[in-house]
Amino acid sequence: MSESKAHFLRISHLFFEYKIKMFIAVFCMIIAALCTGFHAWLVKPALDQVLVNANKFYLYFIPGAILVTGLIKGLATYTQVTSLQFMSHRIIERLRKDVFHNLINLHYGFFVQNRTGSLITRITTDTYYLSGAMANTYTALIKDSLTLLVLMGNMFYQNWKLALISILVFPLALIPVRVLGKKIRNITKNLQHQIGNLASNLEEIFKGIKNVKSFNAEEFEISRINKEIATARELNFKQEKVTARSRPFTETLGSLAAGLAIFGGGVFVINENMTAGELMSFLVSLMLAYAPLKNLINVNVLLQSGLGAASRIFEFIDMKSDISDGNKTIKDFDEIKFKDVFFKYPNSEKNVLDGINVNLRKDKKIAIVGPSGSGKSTLLGLMIRLFDLDKGEIIIGNENIKDLRLKNLRGYFSLVSQDTVLFDGSISENIKYNSKLSTKSIEKFAELACVNEIIEKLPQGLNSQIGENGVKLSGGQRQRIAIARALAQQKSIILLDEPTSNLDLRTESKLFDNLHSIKNITLVVVAHRLSTIKHFDEILYLESGKLLEQGSHKSLMAKKGFYYQLYQKQLKKNA
Repeated sequence: MSESKAHFLRISHLFFEYKIKMFIAVFCMIIAALCTGFHAWLVKPALDQVLVNANKFYLYFIPGAILVTGLIKGLATYTQVTSLQFMSHRIIERLRKDVFHNLINLHYGFFVQNRTGSLITRITTDTYYLSGAMANTYTALIKDSLTLLVLMGNMFYQNWKLALISILVFPLALIPVRVLGKKIRNITKNLQHQIGNLASNLEEIFKGIKNVKSFNAEEFEISRINKEIATARELNFKQEKVTARSRPFTETLGSLAAGLAIFGGGVFVINENMTAGELMSFLVSLMLAYAPLKNLINVNVLLQSGLGAASRIFEFIDMKSDISDGNKTIKDFDEIKFKDVFFKYPNSEKNVLDGINVNLRKDKKIAIVGPSGSGKSTLLGLMIRLFDLDKGEIIIGNENIKDLRLKNLRGYFSLVSQDTVLFDGSISENIKYNSKLSTKSIEKFAELACVNEIIEKLPQGLNSQIGENGVKLSGGQRQRIAIARALAQQKSIILLDEPTSNLDLRTESKLFDNLHSIKNITLVVVAHRLSTIKHFDEILYLESGKLLEQGSHKSLMAKKGFYYQLYQKQLKKNA
């Protein structure tokens, strides 16, 4: 089965899950089609009985019949449209939920490799585009087909010979259907991809607006976005131009059919094989058939544009995470063991971690130090399986972390990453994220993370709004709130990846003293200021992905090795 056919059947299955609504919509389409055909049929008695024979019954009957059928057709059309739109919007909702549900459960590496704006576009724009295109496709396939059949039925009823002559040109309508379909699908996919790029670039600019302003880069960004907008405009126009290519063909086809009908009908009337009323009824049916025929000619173009969006949506719904979930669980652990751990990032030839062997004991305070690019942050990420290692094992609770359920494994960890991320809302809402803490508990964790110093300066305290990603706060304030949030999760292991880089020495020292006072937690900190980790239980020195030294501050200073040199360098710098 082709990809396009598979996508069409899959979308159709979604619509037909709403059987009652679909039945109502189809039933109303049949009613509307019959009303259209009945209007065309009424032309014959209107001419033959009213104008020619002066029949008073038909003089009153025909206007009343037109009024009643017009009302019935209007109500049927309204019901059909609302039923389809009900299904359409329910399907948009379901697709958006399905895409987001699958995306949020994909591995971290996926989000590193894909731009945020493109992901948002698939959830918002693509789903709306797909559902709208499919609703219109079903309307064309069902309602317009029925209307065309009813009108052709009236044409054959009035004069089957003339009907055969007129519809000889109809098969020609299939030509643009085949020629334009694939082309429009490819253009639609490219257009949606470009809209995703535009959304990503706009998001990057707005997030980095401070840099844009400080570098006087407004004109540069305007030029860059103008190019993206122009590309989207060109693709949009190209889509409309390709769609419009069928119109000259359709107009010519309709004119040819009408010309044949008028000529043939005229001959039949002159030869008295057909009344004027029958001819007019026939011609009205033919003219009314033009609109549904045109819609059916364009239905493949409409369908292919929807399938272009479908391929982008179902790609994400069907995507599997590179991080497979295990089936085991642990209830406790004594240590975390790294056994011959090797890791390198995709498309990189160099190992970030190169044969790491270390045991991290429970309830200890552990610091990881070393120069930039030595693999410190990667070590933390591997513990919670943001990535999977290439070789070796990480053992916790006597189980390989690959064998554990991700929820069970990550239930032991709280992480504060280098790139501090906060959510638009209050300080309180950010601290209690994904938990149901009381105000008293929030205040306790805020004090441990030195957030109380921030709160005291704000009129609304914990309820102060911080803006998108904490834009109303300084870098150090954001870091303290992020640490409070990690503590509020009340996990066994706290991972802090350079969490105090924006703090002054006094605040950082106080913060680490508070963290030391917390019992029954394992603290693993990637530190950049060595003076604040002197009292940690253990210090790991990494360089070029290798663990070169391990021990307490006192023992490492006595060795006068790598750690000693780094410490002395910082002392001279701060002197």
